[in-house]
Amino acid sequence: MKTLLAAVDFSDASPAIVAHAAELANALVARVVLLHIVEPVASYVPVGSAMDVIETAPPPIMEQDLAAQKTHLDRLAAGLKDVTTVAVIGLAADEIVTQAQEHGAELIILGSHGHGALYHLFAGSVVTGVLKRARVPVLVVPTVK
Repeated sequence: MKTLLAAVDFSDASPAIVAHAAELANALVARVVLLHIVEPVASYVPVGSAMDVIETAPPPIMEQDLAAQKTHLDRLAAGLKDVTTVAVIGLAADEIVTQAQEHGAELIILGSHGHGALYHLFAGSVVTGVLKRARVPVLVVPTVK
């Protein structure tokens, strides 16, 4: 394996995910793509509105937020040897799979927060979404204490 993609959300679990990625990268002599996704903020669109009223470009505040997230990501990656940091705006599961393909990742590393079934029923799970779409192995790091 030459490239690992590790996705982080800046929660308390992120350092554990980065540590696992670093350990694997050292053992496999691989580079790490450290990814953070800023999910778009839902906006109100009246029922029955035409598609042309829905804004497709991210609002300017999100672009500023993305720059701040990239800085935070660079700090988190400071201990890694061969690392590329990527911060993007999008839906988490979709972007993880897309970025893995774009960077030629041979393994995706994610953290699992251990939310219950009710949470997943309403909010879904990024891990589940990635597992359904990924074309490479996915390593799920349990982050529940």
